[in-house]
Amino acid sequence: MFKTAAIIAEYNPFHNGHSYQIEETKKRTGADFVLVIMSGDFVQRGTPAIFHKYARTRMALLGGADVVLELPVFYAGASAEYFARGAVGILDALHAVDFLSFGSERGEISLLLKAARSLSEEPEEYRQQLKKSLKKGLTFPAARKEALGYLLSSADNISSDARQLQALLDTPNNILGIEYCKALFSLRSNIHPLTIKRQGNAYHETQLHHSLTSASALRKALLAPDLDNKLQNIRPFQPVSVFSYMQDMLDCISPVTEEDFSLLLKYSLMVQNRDSLCTFADVSPELSNRIYKNLDNFRSFSQFAALLKTRDITHTRVNRSLLHILLSITEKESASRPSYVRLLGFRKHAAPLLRQIQDNSEIPLITKAADYPRLLSSKGCTLFEKDLFASDLYETVLKNKIQENFVSDLKKSPVILTSY
Repeated sequence: MFKTAAIIAEYNPFHNGHSYQIEETKKRTGADFVLVIMSGDFVQRGTPAIFHKYARTRMALLGGADVVLELPVFYAGASAEYFARGAVGILDALHAVDFLSFGSERGEISLLLKAARSLSEEPEEYRQQLKKSLKKGLTFPAARKEALGYLLSSADNISSDARQLQALLDTPNNILGIEYCKALFSLRSNIHPLTIKRQGNAYHETQLHHSLTSASALRKALLAPDLDNKLQNIRPFQPVSVFSYMQDMLDCISPVTEEDFSLLLKYSLMVQNRDSLCTFADVSPELSNRIYKNLDNFRSFSQFAALLKTRDITHTRVNRSLLHILLSITEKESASRPSYVRLLGFRKHAAPLLRQIQDNSEIPLITKAADYPRLLSSKGCTLFEKDLFASDLYETVLKNKIQENFVSDLKKSPVILTSY
């Protein structure tokens, strides 16, 4: 049996910070392999990935990952809780993962575990404070943050330093880390959590001014109008092999944004009514009404999302809701238990790990997409077909943009890297 560490990622796109995490994970755990479970063609902020999943898989393998698996789209575009629950559920079902490594702004596991346990158990003190915070008009995420902060600061063995608590509860990586730990507790998993302090730019930082920059800053640079200039700006922020591959790739494909899906989204909204909109994940009656009333003002994906957001409905929540409508994803699908995992790519020396997974996993490992009807139950087939639809929609938009022929995801094969 091999010692394996897992990372849950989007790599949108891959950069030096991701490479650092892989290296640190191997160093701290002594793992033989690092397995990544990565979002496919759509990501958690409710938008398409800037590059398609096979390009990002190759970047991950060039950057040090040994195996890349796909996080199904109904988890990949979900809230932090469902995103974490789906990803951790898959990793636990593989019976091949010893460690789960994730970045956090704090870099300490103890308080993250404490917060996760508090949220999992929901003591009476926490529930009462949550009710009070909601009555004050706070959004659920803000109310939960306030209630958890109150609970942690009142605990005897936890520092009441307000700035530490704010850093814990107000930053995306910490929030995801807490959700990963919650999912591990819920599953009573034997996987050990490990957190690595985030280096360089903040998660949402959009300026390129640190060697370990953020994916947000890279996306902004990639969307700049001057290709030669943008590449020179990006070069210092990616491993050499990753940058070289991306440079070649940009000669033949183009970055994708939510704006490229605007007409498809408008059509998806036009064929729904107020009641049917509420059947999709994250769409509340309030948001459904706002969509319906403002549909005539639709100009683009991002413009419409900005128009719909309110104090109670965040921009990211709106983006996710619109994505779920576009892809016809329901709340039930986002909350479903993992029933399969798909291989996106691997380095050739990691083939023994794939054999170990195939021998021990509770859920089928799909290495050839066309085999799915033989491997999955009726429900599993329905969910996998949702993944295929999402990727084919992305492929349609991308190939229309660059004027190339469409290739169905059903016909695509995993990326295999023989060497660095």
